[in-house]
Amino acid sequence: MNVLNITILAEVIFSYIPNARAMSIYNILVSINNPILEPIRRLQSMFLGDMMIDFSPIVAILLLNMISGILIY
Repeated sequence: MNVLNITILAEVIFSYIPNARAMSIYNILVSINNPILEPIRRLQSMFLGDMMIDFSPIVAILLLNMISGILIY
């Protein structure tokens, strides 16, 4: 789960870099994280509408940490 947290954080950081979408590492991070982030983004748009801020990385990291805590316990 820790690796997924790192990839999500890396994608967030890369999203602030101009022209990051042209970088292959960014595309790899997106392909890894999309299965996790897209369902959260759909729920976010359903409940909160179209917002300028994407809370899905924060929610995903919280959910991954909760799942990890449950599995370890």
